[in-house]
Amino acid sequence: MQCLLDDNEDTSTSLCRADDDVDTSTSHHLQDLYISYCPSLTCLPSIHQLPATLTSLTISNCSKLTTLSSTGHLPVALKHLRIKGCSELTTLLPKGQLPESLETLNITSCPKLESIVEKFHNNKALYDIQIECCDHLKSFPEGLETLSGLCKPYMIDCKGFSFPKGRFPNSDLAVNVIGCEKLEALPSGIHNLSSLRIYDCPNIRLSGKLARLSISDCKQYKSLMELGLHNLTSLTYLSISGQRDGESLQEEDMRITLPRSLTHLSIENFPNLKYLSFKDFEHLPSLEFLRIWNCPELTTLPSLPPSLLQLHIRECRLLKEACKRDKGKVWSKIADIPRVEIDNKFIYEPEETSEN
Repeated sequence: MQCLLDDNEDTSTSLCRADDDVDTSTSHHLQDLYISYCPSLTCLPSIHQLPATLTSLTISNCSKLTTLSSTGHLPVALKHLRIKGCSELTTLLPKGQLPESLETLNITSCPKLESIVEKFHNNKALYDIQIECCDHLKSFPEGLETLSGLCKPYMIDCKGFSFPKGRFPNSDLAVNVIGCEKLEALPSGIHNLSSLRIYDCPNIRLSGKLARLSISDCKQYKSLMELGLHNLTSLTYLSISGQRDGESLQEEDMRITLPRSLTHLSIENFPNLKYLSFKDFEHLPSLEFLRIWNCPELTTLPSLPPSLLQLHIRECRLLKEACKRDKGKVWSKIADIPRVEIDNKFIYEPEETSEN
């Protein structure tokens, strides 16, 4: 080791330019270890050379790192593991398991990463997994059902990623999948998910008892029908967003049947949309909240369900004109809604008059 920077002798150490083996055995009380730009580092020292007190490990820009440990072991007290920009990394541990104490796992820009570990095992403390820009990662390890503490899995720009068989055990799980081109389905335990955010995943299909769903970048979908929204019989919250300055779905793309369980619907950023063409929209018995933002070409509204309590409209210039009190062509459809706001103004507030 050619350079050891000790920020605090008892708690934090930073390693840089390690052209030889890394040796941290002299720091018996070390808790946080940061290793960066070690061009000859291919793997970490054996577990016996790493301090048992280590709780946080960050490794970045080590161009020859292929695995964390050839022995398959990491410090037993490790809680936070972050790896970034290690271009030759293919697996975290070719054998062995992640420490049972691990709480967060973050891997970014490791294009050759093929596997994390062979299998999750008793990782109940692991609540946050974020994997980004790892195109060769095909799947999570087996053993999803053991991750009882997991609540925030993020998969971002992992083009070859698919979920393995199995289900997430947590009943309050918020899944985010962004830019996963080959992802076609979620785990069989999707009914345990509370929230799902999808962005730029053109091949995904949905089913199950999902309660909340946010769909972004809708230009990637030929039709929302392909997502199977009508099968989400427990869905209460749905947000559909296009691109503010990009191409937009047309009304024919929205000719879908929404779940009757829906209570909250948000439509945002469809610059070319002229009409909301949802089927049987007026027969949604539970819909209470409708938000429409940045749909400047939208000229009218469909018949609205009598259950609707709030309507919020913003940046919809033509629709705003159509909603004018007592004289707009849409006024009769919204007059009985208890609260209607247009551009953050309650419609029953008196209109400003100019003084001569």
